Amino acid sequence: MIKEIEILVEMQKRDDIISEKDILTETLPRELNSLIKNLEEADLVQENTKNDLDENLTAQKLKELDINDNNEHIEKYKNQLLTIKTNKEYKALNSEVSHLETKNSQIDDELIVLMEEETVLRDNLKEAEIKQKYAEEQLKANEEKLKRKIEQVKKDIEEIRKKRNELARNLSRQLVKRYGALIRNKGKKAVVFNIKNACSGCGYTIRPQLIIEIREGNKIVSCENCGRMLVSESKD
Repeated sequence: MIKEIEILVEMQKRDDIISEKDILTETLPRELNSLIKNLEEADLVQENTKNDLDENLTAQKLKELDINDNNEHIEKYKNQLLTIKTNKEYKALNSEVSHLETKNSQIDDELIVLMEEETVLRDNLKEAEIKQKYAEEQLKANEEKLKRKIEQVKKDIEEIRKKRNELARNLSRQLVKRYGALIRNKGKKAVVFNIKNACSGCGYTIRPQLIIEIREGNKIVSCENCGRMLVSESKD
């Protein structure tokens, strides 16, 4: 096998590793962003639930104030009933007392609904606090670790790319350009194998004469379909 083919195979091995690590440069940040987003969403749910609970408690206090205010008026009107002399005035005040008592009854019903909602909101708030704490702990436990992994992957890629480029210095500029073009345009696969007399890159059947040339390894053979550089099946 000519030296150029050996070098190209080694370059492809390194580009294969870079491709695998490129996936990590996408998945690791996504994993980190997911943890951050989970915490942000948990914070928001907790805050909204707390606000809903605060609004509920405020509404209850206002209704209690309405009841107290109505009760004061009821008490006032009942005292006035004792001093009223005309039947017309008596009926008017008595009617106002009945109206306020009915109103208080309605407010009591509304208060019961609010108190039931309060119970649900307090349960929801407890659940939201648990989820928020868990999301916070998950981010705290994994954030720095994921950041270190991301940085390490970047360093690994840079180191592997450097070694690949060092190998490329032993090839002609034309061959390096050809290799680079195939890497960019053929799914990061410039060098592929003859596997069962077919191109492992595209599956195209290799002609018998080309199979012989690939086996001999005296020149670089290209797939007639995809243009990738063909070598004998790997023994790894």
